[in-house]
Amino acid sequence: MTEVRPLILVVDDESMIRRLVLANLERAGYDVMSAADGIRALEVYAKAPVKPNLVILDVMMPEMDGFECARRLREKKDVPVIFMTAKTDSASKLRGFDLGADDYVCKPFSMEELLARIRAILHRSSKARVETNYHKYENGPITLCVEKRQVLIAGREVHFADTEFQLLAILLKDPGVIHTHVELLRKVWGPESIGEVQYLRVAFARLRRKLEEAGLEGGLISAYSGVGYVFRDLRDENVDL
Repeated sequence: MTEVRPLILVVDDESMIRRLVLANLERAGYDVMSAADGIRALEVYAKAPVKPNLVILDVMMPEMDGFECARRLREKKDVPVIFMTAKTDSASKLRGFDLGADDYVCKPFSMEELLARIRAILHRSSKARVETNYHKYENGPITLCVEKRQVLIAGREVHFADTEFQLLAILLKDPGVIHTHVELLRKVWGPESIGEVQYLRVAFARLRRKLEEAGLEGGLISAYSGVGYVFRDLRDENVDL
């Protein structure tokens, strides 16, 4: 049986960087597709018969920057995204993570670093699908099925980005239990991200907002400063929507 190779879409307006990344990805065993700007990336993605497993996006591009391209891609599907950028300030990074980015690579970068980050993200996505087969977590009106990668709130499906979904699955598996910063960062972003507490702040802000927009009351997820996060146990409560 032929092994299915992961497909990666590379988007960068600098042709030299684009060719370099594509060549190294092919040598590393990935199938690749590319685009020279954000607008073309959306066209390539829409027409692709097989959707990419990962998108690598340059941030500073003409016509449409990587942030806007990522936002529009997220409207179609929660595909993992790695941003490539020369901007190293915290505000830019946090904006990327606020859009649901899975990782950030600052230019100039080594191909070894980029490949390691790609492997980590694809491994997490694959592991989440395999490990959680036939697992369903229920907490009050919330039902999360990892096999289908689906969240239902009072019977209505609500879509979450990959990192949000993984965090929610961890919390719903053990409602009422505090999960530490180290545990959450290690399980969702990988051990190299331990200490990056701002990743959690941004992801949980998005997660809380989506839960409230779905009709749930605020305060379901509590943050314990310097410790971690806990999802309130709703199984013995009557929660009206």
